[in-house]
Parts: sequence; structure tokens; C-alpha cells
Amino acid sequence: MGKVDFKPLGLAGSILFFGLSALLFRICIYNLMPELINSGVHPFWSFIISYSIPLTILMVATFLALSREGNLRHWKHRLRLKRLSGKEIFWCFVLFLIGFLITGILIPTSTYIASFPLFSPPDFFPDILNPKKALPVDGLRNFMGIPLKGTYWIIPVYFIFLTFFNILGEELWFRGYILPRQELTWGKVTWVYHGIFWCLFHTPIYPWTIIYLLPTTLTVSFVSQKFQNTWAGFIVHYLGNGILALLPIIQGVLK
Repeated sequence: MGKVDFKPLGLAGSILFFGLSALLFRICIYNLMPELINSGVHPFWSFIISYSIPLTILMVATFLALSREGNLRHWKHRLRLKRLSGKEIFWCFVLFLIGFLITGILIPTSTYIASFPLFSPPDFFPDILNPKKALPVDGLRNFMGIPLKGTYWIIPVYFIFLTFFNILGEELWFRGYILPRQELTWGKVTWVYHGIFWCLFHTPIYPWTIIYLLPTTLTVSFVSQKFQNTWAGFIVHYLGNGILALLPIIQGVLK
């Protein structure tokens, strides 16, 4: 295994990296998605395209940044993509549950924040992302204009999107590339700074999540730094998004 070298990332650099990432998502979701819908593209595919583009850009940016560092040859080592032990996986699940429970307690804050017109979700957002639209007590029935019952193809499509674009795209960029550089600046407490930055990254996209999302962003950041392993953050991140989005979709399809 070759040695990897990279420069520290401080406050100004972190603001720049997280800020540009947020701007990219904001443009694609708030401008591209409604434009696609208005142009006749089905809302579901408009959703998939508008989210996949910035996530793909983050993945490409990750490897371009590694190439610039001179670490492309040792990309797995640089991005901390190594095997987790059984004990580490266990603690990922435990810490996820703690963060998820705290998030659950704080979720009602999203409805209050979304009640202000400035922070209200746009109408084209899917119901599962809109705190102003309560899901039916018997589960999700429709996703972005697609009746879910018996629509089996949506499960693998959303699984691929969630796994290889949403989660992996963010984890490679934020926890794989950025977090190790921030550690050279803030040391053992980097997970606190990183978690706050990642929470703020979501604010221009989902401003109503700024309070309830923080336990999750801190948990993902903590396990990634604690185990020096990006897969740890991937697991915690995946569990949260899977329970909130993929699982309701699967349940709706199988009814």
C-alpha cells in the first residue's frame, strides 16, 4: 500500500466545497426538475435525473480531486474504503439507532419551519420529502405520479439510484475525500465540524430539515472518523435513507 498525501482543508475551504455542492444540488432540484416536468418528462424520471446529475458530478469530482493530489493510484486507501469488522458494523447499527431516535423526536420541527412561505417545500417535491403532506396511515400509495401497488420495476430502479448515486455519491465526496482533509485541521473533533457543514449543505435544498437532520449528520460523520472508514458512514447513511424512502416504496409496491 502506497503512502497518500493530501493538504488540510480549513474553514474557508470547507465553506467553498460544501457551498458549491449545495449550489449544484439547488440548481438541479429547484430549476432543472420543474423544467423537465414542464417539458413533459414524467415527474418520477424528472426526480431521478435531477438528483442523479449532481450526485454523478460529485463522484467524478472525487476522482478528479484524487488525480490532482496524485492519489488516484491508491484511491481505495485514500477514500478509506476498507473492510469493516463485525464489531464496527455492530456499532454502526447501534449509533444509527441512537441518531435515528433523536431525529424522530425532532422531526415535528420540520412542519413548523415549513409553515413559513420562505422555507415551504415546492409543489413538485415528492410527498415523502414534504413535511406538509402526511403519508396515509396505511402507507405510501403513490410516488412522483406512479401508483405503487404492483409496480415492481420501481424497486430495482430506486434501489440503484439510492445505492450507487445518492448514498455512494455523497459518501465518496464528503466522507471519503473531504473529511480526511478536514481532520488535518480540526483533529479529533472534526466530526462535529463536518456534521454541521453537512447539515448546512442540506439547508438550501431542504431548509425545513435544519434541526432534525443534525443528529444524523453528526452520527454519520462520527462513525466515519471513529473507524477511519467511509463504509461506516455509508451504512448509517443508507439505513436512514432506506427506512425513510426505499422501505415505504417497497411496502407500497407489495400491498
